[in-house]
Formats: sequence, structure tokens, C-alpha cells
Amino acid sequence: MLTLSNELVAIGKTASDKADAIAQAVDLLSAAGKIDPRYGASMLGREKVANTFLGNGIAIPHGLAKDRDLIHETAIAVLQLPGGVEWAPGDTARLVVAIAARSDEHLEVLSNLTDVLSNAEEADRLATTLDPATIVARLTGSEPAPAAPSVTLEDFADGFTAIVEGPHGLHARPATALVELAKTYQAEIRIRCGETAGNAKSLISLLKLGAKQGAELRISADGPDAAAALKALQGAFEAGLEDEDGADEAPVHVGQAAATTATATYDGTTIQGISSSPGLAIAPVFQFAREHITFAPDAADPDAEISRLDGALQTAWRQLDALYEEVWKKTGPAKAGIFRAHQEFLDDPEMVEAAWDSIKQGRSAAHAWHAAFNERADILAGMKDPVLSGRAVDLRDVGLRVLRQLAEVDSDATALPSAPCILVADDLTPSDTAQLDPALVKGLCTASGGPTSHTSIIARSLDIPAVVGAGAQVLDIASGTPALLDGQSGLLVRNPSAADEAFARAALVDLNARREAEKRDCYKPALTTDGARIEVVANISDVSEAIAAVEAGGEGVGLLRTEFLFVNRDEAPSEDEQVGIYSAMLDAMNGLPIIIRTLDVGGDKEIPYLKMPVEENPFLGERGIRFCLAHEDVFRTQLRAIYRASTHGPLRIMFPMVAMTSELDAALRIAEEVRAEIGAEPVEMGIMIEIPSAVMMAPELAAKVDFFSIGTNDLTQYALAMDRMHPTLARQADGLHPAVLRLIDQTVKAADAAGIWVGACGGIAADPLGVSILSGLGLKELSVSIPSIAAVKAQLRQQSMADNRALAQKALAAPDAAAVRALR
Repeated sequence: MLTLSNELVAIGKTASDKADAIAQAVDLLSAAGKIDPRYGASMLGREKVANTFLGNGIAIPHGLAKDRDLIHETAIAVLQLPGGVEWAPGDTARLVVAIAARSDEHLEVLSNLTDVLSNAEEADRLATTLDPATIVARLTGSEPAPAAPSVTLEDFADGFTAIVEGPHGLHARPATALVELAKTYQAEIRIRCGETAGNAKSLISLLKLGAKQGAELRISADGPDAAAALKALQGAFEAGLEDEDGADEAPVHVGQAAATTATATYDGTTIQGISSSPGLAIAPVFQFAREHITFAPDAADPDAEISRLDGALQTAWRQLDALYEEVWKKTGPAKAGIFRAHQEFLDDPEMVEAAWDSIKQGRSAAHAWHAAFNERADILAGMKDPVLSGRAVDLRDVGLRVLRQLAEVDSDATALPSAPCILVADDLTPSDTAQLDPALVKGLCTASGGPTSHTSIIARSLDIPAVVGAGAQVLDIASGTPALLDGQSGLLVRNPSAADEAFARAALVDLNARREAEKRDCYKPALTTDGARIEVVANISDVSEAIAAVEAGGEGVGLLRTEFLFVNRDEAPSEDEQVGIYSAMLDAMNGLPIIIRTLDVGGDKEIPYLKMPVEENPFLGERGIRFCLAHEDVFRTQLRAIYRASTHGPLRIMFPMVAMTSELDAALRIAEEVRAEIGAEPVEMGIMIEIPSAVMMAPELAAKVDFFSIGTNDLTQYALAMDRMHPTLARQADGLHPAVLRLIDQTVKAADAAGIWVGACGGIAADPLGVSILSGLGLKELSVSIPSIAAVKAQLRQQSMADNRALAQKALAAPDAAAVRALR
């Protein structure tokens, strides 16, 4: 056990700068015989690659791992600086806890420090006490931590009690769901866990509750719509708070590896971390260096600074919106939802108000925001629950995103690798991880972080092998050093031997065998064992994806989302611009067909310059074909561009969100007028079946078009009256619900009677069980994301259509989605 004595605590000192403070702490350690004085240079070296300021006036300088041989005995020295010293721009250290650790004996002291970080009064007491024994007692745990001061929040009169059911407690996803729901009501809403109460409209406030699985919460509200708010919140708790990511956030432990790697031993220098994302990588190390941010602490015009902060928050919000869309396309809504939680941090009322208060006291917007988000991140980092403490990384990610808008950044962007590598970093934010190119980043290794972090979740979704929590020693590995990363065993191997690399390469062959077989056969048709043919095509949004779809074995494009042409700009694309892009896509397809969906906006897809109406419920308002018919000039321009591009290859036109025959009649009339005007040849016309009324009218609609494409995502939410992005109901909006499957069955029968074909382009088209059931129901085409094409085709080649038809009939007869999911 580590002993901290009074002789290693210096009271009431001053320091001219950070280097002077570190030098004084080093003198204490070297005088006690704990270190070689040269260890001081190692501490300064650490400051060049990491900021050791924790918050609340506390800094923890420590040396580089490569210099541990300069430590004679693990020890800690404390330098008290009541007047403070600047540690980094905006950070003032008053208690410098210098660490010289050969192993982990110092961790208990750091654990005690995390309690001080969340208690400003306690931090001030230690920074001003005249008795070194007070500091010794507090940091060694012999003096119990005082309760953190807090404003007592009484429960409101009206409320209810709920139990936290999720395995990870009230973590980011369910807390975000609660915040989003609470903000829709005017009432003030409080949630209590034990003696601590939080603002239900503040994500940080809820995370600070530290509510674990089984915790009892008291939810109370007061205000004009309190009763309605409580009823909605109670329903949200009963529905599970969208806590569907247990599997994603569950740690991946050593021992879960395949047999080929679980017993692996390596000749090279091994560094043990925690398995975060399985897989193997062999490549040189690339050390990830973040940009340096500086800012002035004070400003003269509070109003201008508040305006600057508000603008930066809005910019960050838009950036997160774009990042959400990018990650959604790569990995789906569950992983992209991380960035919705980031937006809730931006909109956290307590944090924003704290920054405003600091600005009004003369601080700059950058300094005020930096202090506000770091203080709250420090509190989260000090929490005992690893999932909740892991959210500190997310909050700092959001905070830095705003700070970059307010401060001076030494480099335009964080340096990213340009050649294949194993990327090493202290930790990576979700934003960092989302922009990594898996073609170059063969593996990830972080000094800190954990397998439950959002960074780990995204790494797994990008199929990048990852090891986390490997310790600071990985930061001392020079870029270019040969390395091997074993994601299954949680190991980074520095300078692997030839035998190590041979072993890993053999394991890689085994791990990738199925994937390679699928890719090898990706151009083979999806022909079932009894001779039925299903076309597997791609969902795309831009020209590069058209090329990728062909390379992945796609037999065409089942859904071209044309919205991508209209977003992130100030005006609608011209007709010529659209012609150029549609033509380029058709050229890229080399004669394979493309289904072009006309502009589908409304609902959750807003384009401000199109002057979309403000609607109480936009999902039931002017969206899809309704919007096109209401904005006929935009509709006609797009149709002209499509018909002009049709000379470059086979295309089909598809109208979205058709609910009734009159809408289809109007759309077909306009399309025919445009075609005649252009002088183009006729093309196949189809509609998306996304609304139950379209299913009911399918016989009449089928008589007017050449094909149907079922949008299972929207059909599910309209059939079940559950918004697929709803914070609490989305998990129940399952496209394999028997009600949805019966609607699909009815649609296929109407199409068969009319002699037209039916495809699907929703999420369940790539779900392994969905592939079997949809093909068994008689769908002729499945349109899926590009990475899913080869796997879907391979699956169908191993099945018989007779078996799939039998499975589909069982699914139609099932009582609920769970029963369907249980089918084999």
C-alpha cells in the first residue's frame, strides 16, 4: 500500500509557471530518495503530449512510461499553490499532485481525487489548508470524503416511482430518451435517486445521478402540463426507455476469442489491454496527435461573447447532424444515435447557463465554455460505474467541437494517417473514430477508454480491430514501429517476430474466410437451391456509392435517395446539375438499372430553403409525393433531369409516400407531360408502399404502375403508430411484426394479380431472418446497404424457396414480433 507522508507535502508555495511547479514537486520526491532527479524532465515530456490538469484546481503531472527505471520507489508528492499557477490556457492549478509510479499502487489516491473533483469546496479546502496532515488524510482515504455540497431539490407533489431496468442503469441512451421526452413539456420535471435529484431536461444532470440497474427513482413534475408529462414519462419507463444497446455496450473480454487466438503467445513485446473490437491487424504504428487549442481568458463585451457562444453551439449542432447522417449510412441508426446524445449535451440547460454566468463575470466565451464542459466531464469521469464514467469522453468530444469555433487552433484538423497503420492514441472521441478510414486504419489501440465507450461501439461497427485501456506506455511507441494488434486477446505486440506475423496472418485467413468467400461469389446471382431467383440491389445516395454498389455485387440500384442533392446548400440544384449527377450514376452502373426515387422530404427530413411548412406533426403532413405536388416547379425540374439522363442507361422512376390513387394520378400526369416535353422514351414507373392505405388500395394502384417497392421502415411506423425515431417506442417498431408482414403479404398478392413485381428497400431486407421471410412472401428484389449485398446473396444461395415460403407462413400466423424472431 502506498504511504503519503507529511514530508512529501509542501504547503503555501508559489510558482512562476508550470515548469517551476513541477520542479518543486520533483525536488520533494528526489529529496526523499523516491526518484532520480532526471524524472523531472520526463514529467515535462508528458506535458507535451497530454494535459494533466483534472479540474477544480487539481493537476497530476507524471512521467513517461519509458522512464520508469528512474523511479526508485512509487511515491506521490503534493505541492500546494494557494495563489495558483496557469497549467493550460484557462486552467489554474492550486494543488499539484506529482506521481512517480512503477506500477498501480497510486490508483487509490487517484480514486480519492475523483471525489474532490466533484466538490469545489473540498478542493478549495485542500488548496488553502495550513496543515499538511489534512491533505495526507484526504488523499490516502483515512479521512472520509465529505458529502458534496448541493442545492436541496424537494420533490414536487405529483409524481410516480420507477425502477431502472436496464443492465447498465440510466446510461446515455435511456437518459437521452428521457431528456428528449421531458423537453416536449413545459412543466419542471425532477428525477430523484436516493438523496440526489436532477433536472430531467439536462442529460448531464441525469447521468450524475449514477442510477444503476435496480435503482428506485422518484419522478415528479410541476407546471401547466405536469399530469401529461408524468403520464408520458411513466409510459416511457414501462416501454424500456429505448435501452436496446446492452449488447453493443457489453464489454468484450479476453477469453471470448476464437480458439486460434485465445491461447496465442508472441515473441515480440506484448502490451495487455482490453479487447474492444475483435480481429487482427499487422501494420506500423501511427501516433495520433490532436490539435492544440489556445484562447484568451477574459473579454470586455459579455453580450458579444454570449452571441459567439450561441453561434458556436448552433454550428456544432449542424456538424453533429451531418455526422449523424454519415454514420447512419455506414452503420445504421443505433450507432448514429450516439451523435443525437451529443446534441443533447449541447442543449444541456445547466451547462449552457453556467457558461453564460461566467461570461457575464468577464470571461471570454472560450474560457467559460471550456470550464463549463470540463467541470461536468470531470464529475462524470469520477463516477464508479464504467459506462457512466465513459460518457466523460463524449462530453469532452462535444465540448471541443464547440471550443474549436471559439478559440485559436494550431492546425486546421487533426492529422489522420495516409498509409495503412495501427492507430495509437490516448483516447479517441466518437467524432475522431467516425472519420477513420478502415482501408487505412487496420487497427486501433488506446491508452485509456473502455469497451463500453461509444468509440468502441463505432470501431466494432466499422469492423476495425481495437484494443483499449492499454496504458500510457503505448503513447511512447514511435510512429513507424512494426506492430501486431490482436483484438480478440486485447494485445498490442510491438516489433513482432517473423513467427508472430506468420501466426497472425494464418489466423486472419481463418477469420476472414467466410467474408472472402462471400466477396468472391458476390457477382453470382442469388439463386436458391430450388431455382428461385431474387435480385439483390443497393440503396445509394451518391455517385461514389453507385460505383461501390457494382463492385460489391449489386445487380442494380433499388433506391437512389435524391435528397442528397438538395441538402447542405442554400438553393435547390439546377436541372443541368441533376442531369450530370444522374447520368454519372447510370454510366457507373454499366447497364444495370437504377430506381430513382423522386424528392422525399418532410417528416424528419427538412430542407429550409424549400420553405417547408411548420407542422405540428410533419410525419402526417406535407411529405413525400404530397410535397412534390405542392411544389410542382421543383418536381417538374427533377423529372426533366431524370428523363434527360435516361439516355445513359436503364432507369425507373419511383414516387414516395403515395397514400391514395389521386396522388398517383397527378404524379403520373405531370411525369407524362414532362416526358413528352423532353421527347424521352417511356420508363418503368413505380411507387413505394409505405402507408397502410396504399396496401388497402394496392389492387387499384397496381393497375397504374409497373412495380411496387415496399419501404418497410415507414410502413412499420405507420402500421404500428410508432415513430421509428421515437426515444422510447423505436425498439418496438419491428418490421417483422406480423401486422407488417400481413400488409406486405397483401401487397404482394395484389401485385401478382396485376402482373407486376414487388421489391423491398427497408431495414429488414438485410436482416437475415427478414431475407428469408420476405423472399418467402414472394418479393422479387431486396435493396440493401452496400456492405450487406454479398452476405444477402450468399444466404439466399444456401436456402430453398420452399423452406422460405413455409417460414413466411409461420411468421404470418405468429402473435407478435418476438414470436417471429423466435422462428428458425
